[in-house]
Amino acid sequence: MRINYLYSLRNLRTNNLYPLYDLANRGINKFLSLPSDIASKLHSIDWYEQAILLPQYQQYLSHHKSHLPKLDANELGIVKQIEQKGFCMTSLDSLAISNSDQLLKAAQLITTELAQRSCSPSHVHKHTLMASQSQLMEHPEIFFWGLSERILKIVECYLGLPVGYDGLAFYYSVADGRDVGPRIWHRDKEDWRMIKVAIYLNDVNEFGGPFQIVTPTANTRLIEMLPKYRGLTHSEFEQLLQTILPNTDSSDWITSCTGKTGTVFFADTARFYHRGKPPLKKDRSAIFFHYFSQRPKNPFFCERSLLSRRQTAALTQQLPPHLQKHLTWRNEYPGIERYIPKNYMRVDNW
Repeated sequence: MRINYLYSLRNLRTNNLYPLYDLANRGINKFLSLPSDIASKLHSIDWYEQAILLPQYQQYLSHHKSHLPKLDANELGIVKQIEQKGFCMTSLDSLAISNSDQLLKAAQLITTELAQRSCSPSHVHKHTLMASQSQLMEHPEIFFWGLSERILKIVECYLGLPVGYDGLAFYYSVADGRDVGPRIWHRDKEDWRMIKVAIYLNDVNEFGGPFQIVTPTANTRLIEMLPKYRGLTHSEFEQLLQTILPNTDSSDWITSCTGKTGTVFFADTARFYHRGKPPLKKDRSAIFFHYFSQRPKNPFFCERSLLSRRQTAALTQQLPPHLQKHLTWRNEYPGIERYIPKNYMRVDNW
């Protein structure tokens, strides 16, 4: 029966009935996500969060404080900017990570393939395309770049805890102006703090779909006003800002991360509301590497990579032991949450 069901889904997809395929797929993913949705509601109850989860988190921070790595002046500057603004912009050249040239070369090949795919009849309805499992496995240098020592040091010192690496998402965002998916304002649910490190693979200006993040002042007010992790379209966002910050222009409370090819930014996507601004004049290609602590608040919202556990395990085996721990954190996770199946609903598909 399961085989027949999958065969039916495949037929829907290949016969240009993608909306029906997408609806059926979302229904199955929603059903599979019920255990994690229930656990998430428990974790979001104020008394449980403040009396159980927060003291555990603070204890982890206290125990690891003396084990944090030492940073040079540039690395420390990145951490301080993320603390103050929620993000920090830099570049591949400034980071000077040894295998960045290989990453860019591989990423440009995938970008070309995604650009061609975006024009095919079976994909014209999609606002965002993602690199497939096979593409990512063909170019493991992209995955391994995310485990660069300098990146891990910066992330660990910002999180204050050992780093869990959740792989990457390779996005090709089509210039159609649609305010959907990762283009709505939202916060990520994985942990108290988390970091996404993004690389632009083409020049991105204000009309090319830049990553946007709200200012600390606006962010504080939004968190106070909204239910936990509520997403907002941009029109809803503007209306709410006018309510809480009247007589102001919404652009005063938003920072757009524009930049040339090779621009890199670090952003805390758990603490701060953010989005990918809908591209209007030019498609955008970018890679987002995902990091949280090895004791994430909501482990069932982790493992967002398109790679399967088997594929991730195969890549992990190619790493030295001190890097493997960034991927095998779930094996040591305490408590029943370790056994709750991961959530299958992705913001990319909203």
